[in-house]
Amino acid sequence: MSDSGERARVEEIPDRIKDVWGPRTPVARGGEWPVRVDVQLAEGLTESDVDRWVQSACVLCSNGCGCDIAVKDGRMVGVRGREIDAVNHGRLGPKGLYASWQGVSNPDRLTRPLVREGGKLVEASWDEAMGRIVERSKALLEERGPLSHGFYTSGQLFLEEYYALAMIGKAGIGTPHMDGNTRLCTATAAQAMKESFGADGQPGSYEDIEHCDAIFLFGHNMAETNTVLWARVLDRLAGPQPPLVVCVDPRLTPVAKAADVHLAVRPGTNLPLM
Repeated sequence: MSDSGERARVEEIPDRIKDVWGPRTPVARGGEWPVRVDVQLAEGLTESDVDRWVQSACVLCSNGCGCDIAVKDGRMVGVRGREIDAVNHGRLGPKGLYASWQGVSNPDRLTRPLVREGGKLVEASWDEAMGRIVERSKALLEERGPLSHGFYTSGQLFLEEYYALAMIGKAGIGTPHMDGNTRLCTATAAQAMKESFGADGQPGSYEDIEHCDAIFLFGHNMAETNTVLWARVLDRLAGPQPPLVVCVDPRLTPVAKAADVHLAVRPGTNLPLM
């Protein structure tokens, strides 16, 4: 909550696909980012209709936004940003507002496995689907050996699940062909941060945005990859004593358009610039 007690509540979202970062709540240098609670519920429902709210966190862009999941009649019917959360102060991005719960509640969501019969996908039981995987895997291991198998996994599993996968793939089947989205997505950045700062997370605090004189974004299209964090920057830019923004990116991104200085480097020249 800001010192003035300001609190914007955004229950009717006009179109957060077009208005990606939502309305502005300007903040001055050295101030506290105001609370703005974003709420999105199933059509016709209000917050008073919700049976209970379950604390959770949005996992869709790694910003760490706190959220509350609306439950009615045992089903997920909406979501709202948690106003006391230190990361988002009640805000949610478009993915958090829509994708995190509407996909789960969508009647078109698959509830049974599909197997291919005569070139067409048909419903099957879990036993049948898993049985086919086991049968085909055994045949390939016998015919071609462990190199016939490969694993490509999500970057959003729990440690226990990664351990189970390693035991199955490497200790069990014996294949070296195992990869995950984490390596292709963030592993290089994480390794660079470890070498530079000793930790593979952000070396600073998001609260630095309210206190800094300048924001330097090096190849980071924050506007599209961390929408709530960019809303925080926009609120600082909309307030008095805004920081200078420098964007290093060959693309004309929303960050570049908002920047005071846009260094449109050619690909391959980022290291000489540094």
